Order: sequence, then C-alpha cells, then structure tokens
Amino acid sequence: MLQSLGVCVLALAAAPLFAQSGDAAKGKALVASSGCTGCHRIGDQGSRTGPDLSEIGDKRTAEKLKTSLVDPDEEVLPENRYVSVILKDGSTVRGRILNHDAMSVQLIDTKQDLRSFQTSAIKGYTILTKGLMPKPQLSDGQVADIVAYLSSLKGTEAP
Repeated sequence: MLQSLGVCVLALAAAPLFAQSGDAAKGKALVASSGCTGCHRIGDQGSRTGPDLSEIGDKRTAEKLKTSLVDPDEEVLPENRYVSVILKDGSTVRGRILNHDAMSVQLIDTKQDLRSFQTSAIKGYTILTKGLMPKPQLSDGQVADIVAYLSSLKGTEAP
C-alpha cells in the first residue's frame, strides 16, 4: 500500500510536467503568425525593439517563459524596460532603454532607430515596466506550444 501511494504521489507531481509539453513546430508557426517578430528578433528575423529571443531557451526556464506569455507585466527585466522621454521642446520619444547615465539617455525607438539624448535636452523621463507586451489571447495548448518552441531556442541558429 505504501509503495502504491508513493507511485501516486510521484505521478501527481509529474502531471504538470506532462501537461506543459507542447509542440515546438506548432509554437514556431504561432510565433510567426501572431506578429511576435514585430517586436522580437529570432535569429536574423524580426525587430530589435523588444527582447531578442534567439537564445531565450538558455536564459529562461519553461515556467518563466510561460509566465512571460500569460502575464507579461509580472517581470520585466531591466534590459527590456522601455523609457518615455519628454524633451524640452515638448516632444516625447518612447523606446527600449539601452543606457542612461548622468550625461545622456540612449534607446532604440519603436522604428528601430538608435536615439541618444543629452540630459540637458530632456525635461523628464519615465522608466516603464508595465504594458509593454500585449497579453495574448492564447489557449493553454497554444501557450504550451509556444513555450516548447521558445525553450528550443538555444543558439544563434533558430530551429
């Protein structure tokens, strides 16, 4: 009886792992059809305005990838933060922050242009940590497929 109880506990503990298995090929197709590369880069395809996903499978666990998909605002890494810069002329520029120091702020804007602003030309700026990535409307199976695909991205060669 004790041995069968141990088998049941082990099976229940492993169940989430089996439930999360997805199809990487379907995930790749979903990434391509969902417009993800409008912000993200994979290999030599896509935009540089969002995080590069070419090696994301080496950097993030499957659970972190899943969280990033279903609740993208939960954790925004410092290197992926956007900044909204208000210039003294009244204009506003928004983009992913690359560097900021006492002298200047550098960012890549939504058109993938590198921009640099001297602090003397800046009225103010805000580092944004919410609402950068839209919450996709995906089924659990689609999330599992995308996570399987992203987990497979472990080098410069995208599968």
